[in-house]
Amino acid sequence: MNRYLVFISLVFLVFSLSCNKDDDKAEGIEYTVTFTFNWNSLDFPEDYPSNAHFSKLIGWNHLPTSDFFELGTLASEGIEVMAETGSITPLDSEINAKIVNGEGINLYVDDPLSSGTGSVSLNIIVDSEFSSVTLVSMIAPSPDWYVGVVNFNLLENGEFVQEKIVKALVYDSGTDSGVTFTSGNIDTSPKEPITLFTDHPLGDGEGISPAIATVKFTKQ
Repeated sequence: MNRYLVFISLVFLVFSLSCNKDDDKAEGIEYTVTFTFNWNSLDFPEDYPSNAHFSKLIGWNHLPTSDFFELGTLASEGIEVMAETGSITPLDSEINAKIVNGEGINLYVDDPLSSGTGSVSLNIIVDSEFSSVTLVSMIAPSPDWYVGVVNFNLLENGEFVQEKIVKALVYDSGTDSGVTFTSGNIDTSPKEPITLFTDHPLGDGEGISPAIATVKFTKQ
């Protein structure tokens, strides 16, 4: 092969790789996300409520640098309402405002789960810029506890993962001081930062085992 053909081949290769990256951003990469919930009375017998369930899933795909929902930050009004009541409003408006501001692409909302065990699935789109996903659901009833994945980046070492299963973590929004699932409303004033929840009645003070939920990401 002469030098000219070698040069043309290299140019074509670089162009193809560039197009693939652009396609990832322009068209997006689709994932099926499956939450499998396992909040049952055998593994979590302490104060297990008779009406255990989970609120609608809500979240978005966003920049990996987003600090919305981040540990150590104060919950927004929308996060507080979601964590305490399960309502997706005004959290949906807050997320949409961030999307308009160029921090994300899509808002996602999916069905609630009417019991403590079962699964919920939805499809999401990410790209090379907006490669992180946050999806959460209220543990209901509870003072202000919710479960989910926060700022999970599907782009690893420059490649989108084919499949990944992670433990969903339990969070305390820092807005209600109740100590068990059916505690009355006890507003935390002033608000405290968002933290991981590991205490009774779900955990032992250091962690929650088994996981109350797992999340499977499958590239389509």
